[in-house]
Amino acid sequence: MNGRQKPVEYFATQIEAEIYQADYNKLHFYRSLPGHQITLAELYHRWLPAHTANTAPSQSTLDSYNNSFKHLSPLQYEPFQSLKYADYQKILDSMRKSGLSYSSLKKVRSLISLLEKYALKIELINKCYAPLLSIGKNKAVRPHHPFSRQKINRLWAHINDPGVDTVLILLYTGMRVGEMLALQKNDVNLRQGYIRITKSKTVSGIRTIPIHHRIYPLIVSRIKSLGPNLVSDSEGRPYDYSRYCQLWRNVMHSIKANSHTTHDCRHTVATLLDNAGANETAKRRILGHAGGDVTERVYTHKGIRQLRKCIELLK
Repeated sequence: MNGRQKPVEYFATQIEAEIYQADYNKLHFYRSLPGHQITLAELYHRWLPAHTANTAPSQSTLDSYNNSFKHLSPLQYEPFQSLKYADYQKILDSMRKSGLSYSSLKKVRSLISLLEKYALKIELINKCYAPLLSIGKNKAVRPHHPFSRQKINRLWAHINDPGVDTVLILLYTGMRVGEMLALQKNDVNLRQGYIRITKSKTVSGIRTIPIHHRIYPLIVSRIKSLGPNLVSDSEGRPYDYSRYCQLWRNVMHSIKANSHTTHDCRHTVATLLDNAGANETAKRRILGHAGGDVTERVYTHKGIRQLRKCIELLK
């Protein structure tokens, strides 16, 4: 070989290289590398592909795992077997002191739990600390409140401003913002006048929403825009949640409604439908809430008519 070594494989990160090296050694030499200990980072990168293959999580869930793992970065090169309750709790306590939300702490604890269950499965550990970890009490930072009729009218008055149509789409469908951003144009049936939600954070979220007559022209305009996504920028690029939030803030500033969050749109739809005496079952189906004994059988022609009657109660 003239002293030259032939590369076996190339990797983007050190963690990927270490995993490959460990597996290669086991496959070809039937033993682990001398002194090799699986770190938190290695375990995470082994667990994630297996978990993804088994559960097919949404992109938002994968992003959540990645963000939670970043919070655990001070421990990533520690041998997983050596990590104890105090190590994890210190991370969570630091997050609380930094002012991070209860939800963020809960997601990190959930990731720790998932990693520990995987470590149990591969017989790396025999004890789990996640159930013992404390994340404090959930305190609502700000209660959700519906958009007033005046603010909704202001949105219609600013309909030609960038992004205003997306807020109105949320206010006349009850979609979660993540559901809207995930919509493909082929999820929209203009002829029969409905939107099919195929990606949602819950099973109940997979549903059909009739298109309200007021936003029908907005949907048609979006269908004619560039890109495969229903909601995209002027160049046809889809929005991720972070970039959409900037668009949202611009719209809220233009109608003097800076205190509103995206979830207030769903709260508005629920409140307005309640006030209009909407059928409870139809309202649940539109919002994608679990409850009752409604199944996919509701999507008969009669079911769609009932849902359309419900959505048209929004003025």
